[in-house]
Amino acid sequence: MSYRRRSARDRARRELGQNFLINPRAARRMARALTPSQDPVVELGAGRGALTRELVDLGRSVIAVELDRRCVERLSAELPRVRLHHGDMREFRFPVRSHAVVGNLPFGITTTMTRTLLTTQHWTEAVLLIQHEVAVKRARGGSQLNAQWSPWFEFRSLGEVPAQHFRPIPACSGGILHITRRQLLPAERRNDYQAFVRAVYQARGRSLAEMIRNVTGRRLHGLPPLPKDLTPQAWVRLYRRITS
Repeated sequence: MSYRRRSARDRARRELGQNFLINPRAARRMARALTPSQDPVVELGAGRGALTRELVDLGRSVIAVELDRRCVERLSAELPRVRLHHGDMREFRFPVRSHAVVGNLPFGITTTMTRTLLTTQHWTEAVLLIQHEVAVKRARGGSQLNAQWSPWFEFRSLGEVPAQHFRPIPACSGGILHITRRQLLPAERRNDYQAFVRAVYQARGRSLAEMIRNVTGRRLHGLPPLPKDLTPQAWVRLYRRITS
């Protein structure tokens, strides 16, 4: 009988995309990755509150978003200082004032939430627990998403969180991704720049030079072999060279 109850509970958690972080050192590492500030923190996917408690200990106000009503009720009783929002993080309306974002994201919506954050204003930095291989990929760069957003955001990997540090245990380990804002290009150039990057990645050609020629009609020399080989700064220089 108890086995059936545990199975039903695990099934419900997986339906919600829940993999609770149970390792306090990993939670502390995420909280302490934030730049000291008095700005509030929005936590995405509070779960049982392992990370929430570390954020409260920073002395900053915390807005915790959680889909599971049972977790919300439990955290409301245990952490009365936290402002709890019961709902889907994909539908959450972020504050219109300066704030930080921290979250243990369900692995199945990592890309969705990352894109949401990149198009959301007012937050200053984000510390996200996602699939380890995705965190490494974002930090390494070389993808179209990175190329399109790197003039305005810097991505850094802060290390791995083993699968055994979650409950239920997921199929892969987690990784901590730290995103901060920067400005290598003016914000008003974003649409034009991103369209240029998209066109290059989708262009025909066996080399970056051929791709650029097929997109712009210009022959450029001294380029690396492929789009993935361009650094964020090199993408900006290339865009300025093409549009000058």
